Amino acid sequence: MGKLSPEAEKIMIERFGKDTIIALATVENEIPYVRYVNAYYENGAFYIITYALSNKMKHIENDSAIAIAGE
Repeated sequence: MGKLSPEAEKIMIERFGKDTIIALATVENEIPYVRYVNAYYENGAFYIITYALSNKMKHIENDSAIAIAGE
């Protein structure tokens, strides 16, 4: 993903720059898995607090293609 415009970056910070719930989608064996996670956006990245050995982390390790959605 390329750099966001200043306007888009402002919107991302306003909407996601604090503790928020987003939907995180991962894939394993061509099957999508979606779950809600606690996250926040900072400096062009989303940070998610999760257990390092969780299934979502295993999915990301095996296939880094993910999707997110917020309200």
